[in-house]
Amino acid sequence: MTTTFVVSLFILCMLSTSNSSIAARPNFVIFLADDLGYGDVGSFGNDTIQTPNIDRIAAEGVKLTHHLTAAAVCTPSRAAFLTGRYPIRSGMESSFLNKVILFMAQSGGLPENETTFARILQDEGYETALIGKWHLGVNCYKQGDLCHHPLKHGFHHFYGLPLSNLKDLGTDGSSVVTSFFPHFYGCVIAIFIIGCTTALMIHKWSIPFCLLILLLFCGVPLSTVIFVYNLKLINGIIMRNQDVVEQPIRLTNLTQRFTSEAKEFLYKQTNLNKPFLLFMPFVHVHTALFSSAEFAGVSVAGRYGDNVEELDWAVGEILRTLEKLEVKNNTFVYFSSDNGAHIEETGPDGTREGGYNGIFKGGKGMGGMEGGIRVPTVIMYPGRIPAGIVINLPTSQMDLFPTILNLANKTLPTDILVDGKNMMPLLTEQKFIRIHRFLFHYCGSWIHAARYIPDTGNDIWKVHYTTPNWVPGTQHCSFMCQCFGSYVTHHSPPLLYNIATDPGENIPLDPTSSSRYAEIVSVINDAVEKHKLSVQTVPDQFRFVNAVWKPWLQPCCSYYACHCSDPKYS
Repeated sequence: MTTTFVVSLFILCMLSTSNSSIAARPNFVIFLADDLGYGDVGSFGNDTIQTPNIDRIAAEGVKLTHHLTAAAVCTPSRAAFLTGRYPIRSGMESSFLNKVILFMAQSGGLPENETTFARILQDEGYETALIGKWHLGVNCYKQGDLCHHPLKHGFHHFYGLPLSNLKDLGTDGSSVVTSFFPHFYGCVIAIFIIGCTTALMIHKWSIPFCLLILLLFCGVPLSTVIFVYNLKLINGIIMRNQDVVEQPIRLTNLTQRFTSEAKEFLYKQTNLNKPFLLFMPFVHVHTALFSSAEFAGVSVAGRYGDNVEELDWAVGEILRTLEKLEVKNNTFVYFSSDNGAHIEETGPDGTREGGYNGIFKGGKGMGGMEGGIRVPTVIMYPGRIPAGIVINLPTSQMDLFPTILNLANKTLPTDILVDGKNMMPLLTEQKFIRIHRFLFHYCGSWIHAARYIPDTGNDIWKVHYTTPNWVPGTQHCSFMCQCFGSYVTHHSPPLLYNIATDPGENIPLDPTSSSRYAEIVSVINDAVEKHKLSVQTVPDQFRFVNAVWKPWLQPCCSYYACHCSDPKYS
């Protein structure tokens, strides 16, 4: 009897110790906005758009004023965000015009063998959820293999868009195709007329050739128009885990749905006393712009401001839920944007629908330009990170991977090269700790710029090897800047700025009169060459065979009609 009592007491103590250990492990809530500009948030200088909840994270934690994405556009930036690695290492940078995944039914995406912070936390017993936008691929070879899907990259739960919120998903008739190619329909009509005219001229003496001309010059353009017209049906999909639950997507109240799903996840994990990772990559403020009735017309900054304020509301709802569940003090909260504002974005009436990047030049799609890669970022972790701290040293979104692993008491994987650095010494010790010496800024598969943080002093140097060719008299392209050929200018000698004192990059150092120019550029050039040697050749996820739309990979919520509404929110 005494022995039984002692054994039982020992087991209870062990269970209690185990539960305490689980409860002590930090939770993670990661917010990622879409195309939010550096100057769109109150704590980063905006005085018209109301963002009290994002600002609250800054007030109760740390504001990173020099936080950088690994790419200036969605897909490669998100790949680096999750893996802590430059996207070129996983084949997630493009050498073509298509810099992002364009279709649900293309076979490129984040390779299954890449290690995400979600996968590591999942292996450590965390419950993991992704609620929002994925944009890193779905299938590889057949419908349902889900090789690139969130469920294959460490997430137990997924609810959201496997692709992105493209302009085509809105209700104003806009299309990303006509935005990129303004004369698309005119060209199609011209080709159609030429084909029909040619066929009429030759039909008397060559019926087979006439039919071939009709097929090429008439059938192909008509099929293309039909395809573009149905992009909302093809790409506008919501999935719950592996199932298509809505097609085409209903944007109105989508943010409310995401928030509801997130709160439901938090309540469930807290009741089960399980550590959790909640990753919320929002759809706001990517076009098509949309708002629920509660937020439409509220902001003095127009439709764009409405979107930002609805995004901020959702952040606040999650923060209040953490407080209500009494897990706020044990939760690491991070908020950032996947890239800078899309400054070329306009609506059908010419109204600007993109954000504001403050004093920084350029924007989304411009790989080396500060406006495309410097993003508003705040972090809160009560008890571990002091409140009200501002950090001006360069940090990267790739740093989130090793930082999360450090907080979860995990060492970095030894079988892969991780480019990010653990931010906790910088966040907690409040010292001038340089966690990076160099950062490289890709546009597609080319390095357009590089950043150098010397070991001593306050200087931060940035060199531009290549810059985009803007529309004359502006600082933007017609719709989206490209990375190569006639779209860019190569600088020899390269442009060099001290962005610690000249963050707007207005006054480059003179190569002929500056005594430091040659030395600094030489140091950066050596680092660039060393970095290139570390990049191994891997399959290109954007090559034509991966990027083209494949009908056999097209998800559809039913065999008889690709139309359905999520029954949970119908």
